[in-house]
Amino acid sequence: MKFLVLFVGLILVLPGSVHAQVLENFKSHTEYLASDALKGRGTGSSDIRVAADYIARQFESIGLRPVSKGSYFQRFAIPEYAEMESNVIGMILSASPTDRSVVFTAHYDAYGFIESEAGGDAIYNGARDNAIGVAALIELARMFSNGDPPAQNLVFIATAGEEIGSHGSRYYVENPSFPASEITINLNIDGFNISGPRADFFVMPRQGIDFVDEIESVAGSLGWKYRSPDWIDGMNSSFDTSRFLEKGIPAVTIWTGNTLNNGETANPPKLGGIHTPEDEISELWDWDGVEDHLALYEAIADYFLAHPDGISVTDPSLFVQ
Repeated sequence: MKFLVLFVGLILVLPGSVHAQVLENFKSHTEYLASDALKGRGTGSSDIRVAADYIARQFESIGLRPVSKGSYFQRFAIPEYAEMESNVIGMILSASPTDRSVVFTAHYDAYGFIESEAGGDAIYNGARDNAIGVAALIELARMFSNGDPPAQNLVFIATAGEEIGSHGSRYYVENPSFPASEITINLNIDGFNISGPRADFFVMPRQGIDFVDEIESVAGSLGWKYRSPDWIDGMNSSFDTSRFLEKGIPAVTIWTGNTLNNGETANPPKLGGIHTPEDEISELWDWDGVEDHLALYEAIADYFLAHPDGISVTDPSLFVQ
């Protein structure tokens, strides 16, 4: 294990009303983006543009800086699709001029509306994958906007075209707001904890990178236990992170596990499968772990904002799709 200089942040105790507002915001974003009205936010549809407009309005209300010329949209083409798609990008500029950046991503596309001969529900709502990830992205942007100006630029990207080949993240890496070589880390959000309070977490990938120790130490200062399942090694080329990692840019996705705060193992709730019409909000969702998961992402970002050097991707070839 490499020598760590552990970043110790101040943990602010927020009034209950502030906590309640964060959770209400999170729920509201998720419920809207996963609603039947948006018909699954399929690539190429008018509904995904409605979702993009919603995210842009949230970024504007928070006060994020648009990516270019007053627009939050970074438009790009996807082969075989007639309409341009858009990453939705908002930024918080650094306290002092720098090209360094920490980049948050969460994809907002899903599978749309797919009718079958059998009939039944044809809307792939994409609630866990990834309306909740976008909700987390928006609320993390709000949290950082309410703080002091950061030491590096913060970039918040709702990516398009992830489900059909990570097109949005690829386009951003090739056309970044700040030099790709100066991206400290990409913190990706794809899925989020709606299973209730949890005590353990893991990162994807765990192979081909040399900064898991740093993340484990930061999380440990908040009381989290690092427990990594072996199946994640089959996910190396999944997620938007792979577009960063294959270019040698550090990137991770952070999930929570099934360990309760008392040390016991929870029975995972039987949630609707992703990439199916069953991926909807249900009464089985337990939102009580959302704020802890947000705080984990915030603390890890704070660490890398303060300690931008000395981490690397040791084997980019693991992440090539």
